[in-house]
Amino acid sequence: MNFLVKKLASIAAVFLSCSASAYADPAVVGYWQMDSYYQPAGGHFSTQMICLNADNTWYSTTQGPWNGNWFQNGSGVQIYGSLSAGVSGQIATFGTVQFMQSTTMNGEYVEWSVPGMPPLQWDRHYTITMTYQGSACPGPA
Repeated sequence: MNFLVKKLASIAAVFLSCSASAYADPAVVGYWQMDSYYQPAGGHFSTQMICLNADNTWYSTTQGPWNGNWFQNGSGVQIYGSLSAGVSGQIATFGTVQFMQSTTMNGEYVEWSVPGMPPLQWDRHYTITMTYQGSACPGPA
């Protein structure tokens, strides 16, 4: 009987450790490729590279000065920030994505001119796919 209890306890420990890792939040920190597509037509708009830092800040390595903050809630990640855009002034940015796999996130992204009153000089909406490139990030653009 004692042998059976020990055997069941060890099986349960293995099962729990495997199931815990299966439900762990994926790693967000690192270098990501962000492909954006026009809404509603779906044509490709741009490919940008961004670095999500451990201190919940981010920056672009391909378009500067585009940067901001991010946070994770389970499998969801929100990314927000701004960039200077010449004649359009300051552009506010916001994206929300969900992990589809440990190295891929899909979601939506929007940019708009600030301050502004409708109709906004710049108001763009996209679907995005983010693909993990690795833990090392180049410097900002």
